[in-house]
Formats: sequence, C-alpha cells, structure tokens
Amino acid sequence: MHDFHCTNPDDMFYDELREAVSYFKKEPEGVNAMCEIMREFERKSENKGRREGRAEGRVQEREAIMRNLREEGMSYERIARITNQSLSKVKSFFKAKQTA
Repeated sequence: MHDFHCTNPDDMFYDELREAVSYFKKEPEGVNAMCEIMREFERKSENKGRREGRAEGRVQEREAIMRNLREEGMSYERIARITNQSLSKVKSFFKAKQTA
C-alpha cells in the first residue's frame, strides 16, 4: 500500500511499479502517452454525460406529456399507447405522483 500513496516514484519499494510510474511522470514519451490517455478518458466521460443527460431529458419530456394527457382526461391505456410505455409503467408513474 505504501507505493500507492507515494507522490515521488523514487520513494516506491516495488521496482516494476516504480519504473512504470517514473516513465509516465518523468520521460517525455511517457508524459505524452499519459496526457493522451487522459484526453481520451475525458472525451469518453463527456460523451457518457451527454448520453445520460439526453436520456434523462427524454424521460422528463415523456413524463410531462403523460401528465398533460392525463389532465386532458385521457385514460391510462391510451396514454400508454401514445407514449409507447407499458400500462403498468404509466399506472405506477401516476401512483407515485399521487403519494409524493
């Protein structure tokens, strides 16, 4: 565990880990490789965040549509057909809204 808490690779006990960390921290090629790895990680994280945000937005929009349709007096069955949801999901959505 000691090696994982070291900020300076020279203080590490495990030779293979010390060499790898030294490469990524001290060698220009290693630093560049680590920077590229981090840029790729950041790109993937941003894309995942966008996908999750879009999915959440679609759920919120669908819920707003279901509320509006119900306010217009539409049946649960028809709301389920229009929003492409199962009847049980529609009923549980409105049941949860009543108890909240």
